[in-house]
Amino acid sequence: MTTTAIDPLVRLRQSIAANDPPITTTSPDPTAIADATENLAIATHLQYNNPQQSYSLDTPTRFISQSSSKPIDLRSIWFAWQNKDVNIPDYIASAQQLNEELASNDSTIKVQNLVFVEKLDLITWLEGASDDSDYIKGLESDASVAKSTQVASGAAGGVSTIPSSAAGARSGKTIDPRLQEIYNGERRMGDRNTVLRGIKPT
Repeated sequence: MTTTAIDPLVRLRQSIAANDPPITTTSPDPTAIADATENLAIATHLQYNNPQQSYSLDTPTRFISQSSSKPIDLRSIWFAWQNKDVNIPDYIASAQQLNEELASNDSTIKVQNLVFVEKLDLITWLEGASDDSDYIKGLESDASVAKSTQVASGAAGGVSTIPSSAAGARSGKTIDPRLQEIYNGERRMGDRNTVLRGIKPT
């Protein structure tokens, strides 16, 4: 299994862009179908397939809630994403129910529900609709997040396909002298009114 230290929020964003979301499991290295579960009260990890990576749901992320001023764990992030289309009252009720289930399993872990603006900010960022967030602390590699997300979604590749001539024209390089001569010989036309009536004296 790949053990690269990709930021958990970036990894989740990439998987969403690639339409290959992770699954929740009860093991960091699942070997059987029984290890997969949709129940966040017993799940312990997020498992990715391409490449294979596993993140503990207890992992603190760079998302900082204003209400607590503390990092939000991956379980709460994933829970918010799962409930991205749920209205706030139902989202809060679901979070309370999940916390009760966690407590019944003798767990001290709690899911933190995000306020409306925080949830909206998170979902917008995860979906790739925005590269900025008011609640996610920056990484040095954030400049490449948008590009890697585009590559994952197929919207962009790693190799440019722009012809060198087009790139040269946009970058301000000298135009071929023969082409410039043709441009110079072209008749410059004004708008229809100017041609018919001439330019009014000022």
